[in-house]
Amino acid sequence: MAVLRELGGLLGTRRYRHLMAVRLTGQAADGAFQAGLASLFFFSPERQATPADVAFAAAVLLLPFTVVGPWAGVLLDRRPRRSVLGYGNLLRAAVALVGAGALAAGSSDVVVGVLALVVLSVNRALLAGLSAALPHVVAPDRFVLANSVTPTAGTVAAAAGATATVAVTASLGTGSGADVGALVVAALAYAASGLTALAFPRTLLGPPPGAVGEARPSVRRSAADVVAGVRHLRERVPAAAALGLIAWHRWSFGLTTVAMVVLCRRVLADADDPSAGLAALGVLLAAVAGGSALAAVLAPWGAGGGRVHRWIARCLLLAGVGQAVLGLTTSQVLLSVAAAVLGLGGQGAKIGVDTVVQRSVDDAYRGRVFTAYDLVFNVSYCLACAAAVALVPADGRLGLVAVVLGLGYVGCALLQGRGRSRVTV
Repeated sequence: MAVLRELGGLLGTRRYRHLMAVRLTGQAADGAFQAGLASLFFFSPERQATPADVAFAAAVLLLPFTVVGPWAGVLLDRRPRRSVLGYGNLLRAAVALVGAGALAAGSSDVVVGVLALVVLSVNRALLAGLSAALPHVVAPDRFVLANSVTPTAGTVAAAAGATATVAVTASLGTGSGADVGALVVAALAYAASGLTALAFPRTLLGPPPGAVGEARPSVRRSAADVVAGVRHLRERVPAAAALGLIAWHRWSFGLTTVAMVVLCRRVLADADDPSAGLAALGVLLAAVAGGSALAAVLAPWGAGGGRVHRWIARCLLLAGVGQAVLGLTTSQVLLSVAAAVLGLGGQGAKIGVDTVVQRSVDDAYRGRVFTAYDLVFNVSYCLACAAAVALVPADGRLGLVAVVLGLGYVGCALLQGRGRSRVTV
């Protein structure tokens, strides 16, 4: 009951609901956009997805953020975050519409892929901005609860957008017409998110007034700002340790994602029926979303009262179990259960880590630190995609590899529980 009262108080905060609206509409659009790309590149009738194909596409779509991310962090600490969130989403809407037009006109995969790179690169910067803005609309004593509800709700919104798009695409039959529709819907949702963000007062979401206007156009000045952010992170040992845990989770999750896409395309459905394979992937996405939603419900109870480090350790153990099972079965039911468990454990650990980072860093550096956080997310995932070429079999059955990944989660949990990588604050 106490958690419900706290949740009611959080949701009763008008500015928090406003920021949530920005996140939910934007991330639902992300889900629809990425599902449209998956249908186009992996589940179209003329394509047979291989581990190398899936890994290469995933890595290419995420790698740009490793280049633009640090500079985006500087922007988040030198310009009103409200403006970055608003105009960034409007830019994504415009590019997504151009991508839909290019696809409808029969443009090559290269053209559509380049436009997708722009959308997804901006996306990572905006997620960092949302995390950096959260402390400006939530009281410090509600950080754990806010970090349970907010990113998890965003993850669920993205999964819901993807699942709905997958369901519609699978029912209509995979093809360019359905994919064009998915990109148009995503563009409209991006525009709604951008306009909602611009309704905030200009300076409400930070950074501090003294930081605004100090940006320099030179690369040298930007580089110095990035170095300052990294030094600040190094001085905040709890936050740095937390990023290490996230790096392992993202590496394991990236490898598993590649395997599951291939498994859905080649094993869980007839190779000549890409719509069935896409539907199978949609079921797994829904299971992960369900597990993530459950993490949001349980985290305020499990991580409250100074128990964040124990909560993270337990979530890592749970993720390890789900991870191992995913490689040992081809039963759709067991795969769905394991995906839900992995979603619960992974998202639960991330909720704890988000709280640690927000409490550990100063607001003047928060944009750069959360950009580094997202940078770790993407670099780890890209490295996993590179490893997937060698580690994921042609049919997507991970087998012993999944067991090893599960043991890695267990090892991280044991270290966390013993305090060697404890991320308390």
